[in-house]
Amino acid sequence: MAGILSYGAYIPMWRMSRDEIAKSIGSASLGGERAVISWDEDSLTMGVEAGLDCLTGFEPKEIDGLYFATVSSPFKEKQSASLIASALDLRKDIFTFDFTDSLRAGTLAVKSASDAVKAGTMKKVLVIAADARKAEPRSDAEQAFGDGAVALLLGDGKDSLAEIEDFSTVLDPIPGPWRREEDSYPKVFDGRLDTRYGLLKDVPQAVGDLMKKHSIQAKDISKFAFYGPDARSHAAIAAPLKIDAKTQMQDLLFKSVGVTGTAHCLLLLVAALEQAKANDRIICASYGEGSDALLIKTTEKVEQVKGKRKGTKYVSTKKMISSYGRFLAVKKEIDVGWPEWEKSSVVKYWRDESWLLPFYGMKCNKCGALQYPVRKVCTNCGEKDNHVKVKLARKGRVFTFTHDYLLGPGNFTGDGINPTSRVLVDLEDGCRMWLEMTDHEIEEVNIGTSVELTFRLLHQKSGFLFYGWRARPVRQSS
Repeated sequence: MAGILSYGAYIPMWRMSRDEIAKSIGSASLGGERAVISWDEDSLTMGVEAGLDCLTGFEPKEIDGLYFATVSSPFKEKQSASLIASALDLRKDIFTFDFTDSLRAGTLAVKSASDAVKAGTMKKVLVIAADARKAEPRSDAEQAFGDGAVALLLGDGKDSLAEIEDFSTVLDPIPGPWRREEDSYPKVFDGRLDTRYGLLKDVPQAVGDLMKKHSIQAKDISKFAFYGPDARSHAAIAAPLKIDAKTQMQDLLFKSVGVTGTAHCLLLLVAALEQAKANDRIICASYGEGSDALLIKTTEKVEQVKGKRKGTKYVSTKKMISSYGRFLAVKKEIDVGWPEWEKSSVVKYWRDESWLLPFYGMKCNKCGALQYPVRKVCTNCGEKDNHVKVKLARKGRVFTFTHDYLLGPGNFTGDGINPTSRVLVDLEDGCRMWLEMTDHEIEEVNIGTSVELTFRLLHQKSGFLFYGWRARPVRQSS
């Protein structure tokens, strides 16, 4: 039997008030706020962050496969999973797959990973789901959507914190959201029809089939982690399944995060696991062209990992976006004149991938100095071609800094004129290196400021996306 060995999640720092959106476009507010990616984030970078959280305490080289689920990949023709695997420092002989084109992609990836583990073809598979879906301005989806990511490490059920007991699936090609190749935003049939004849039919059927197969009733389930396009539709799923919505339905996180696409039901599963006790049963169900449901039973280990992952604690660390215009800017709905950088070579990026993405530095064999990036010559003693690659720490403190008012979109304002902070950081292992800052206000940057590294989109050149590492102030959950 396959099981969940670990979990992780990531929610961006930034939030947009739905009241502010409604006021700006003259519509009714759905209340609360939604999570918004920073200007240098996308589904791929969020996937890396969730994967890092999930792999806390695990050796990355032991992972045999990485499955990435999204409907908002930064690429139309390129595998995101391979870049994520490199950033997470996984082996080069693992299997990587992108699951896409459906909001059920996350649960489909979990099912495929579980089957691979049970078949013995892979021992540990990392499943990551992430979305930063673009919504048409002035639409209801603009308020409902949220950005986020989740990761689950699957392996042998004997070592798991939760066993995956079974799956069930319902196929229903219509209704539901869709987006063609030429569309910028997802479309949907009449929302009321989609809820009545899609969500409220497919999810109860998939969940009901699973419960019937195992001769269990709603009262036997501790938490139901269901996808829902909005709070009202989500609450309505409880009635046909005879669920106590107040005590058994996992909170949708709609008021604080929004609906995170392929990641959402798995994000709710993580939220349920964070509060679960041994021998609790949880049912997780997705929706999109039907529904997938999975039945999970926790083990004693579920309580041993509590508090050891950031998980949904990311929700409590946030900064507010001040205006609707800045929200549109970061979602790239309006042009703010950010330059296309001309400072990197695609060939050099390919050549340096082995240290740039998984974040390795060099240690001089003569003087012992740690340095980044990797060079032929030690900048400390001048020794040539006499070093080893070493994995660098991802936390440190600012040694000195400068604010660049000439180039760069800078801290998250969306107006293209604020400075980019560049910091000289002393990492915890002693390596000193220059980094750009993100997710900050300039007054937060000072000598001695604690920072952590985060995987981000650095820049573009000739339409190619260059990913790497930036620094941000350490996110402390409340």
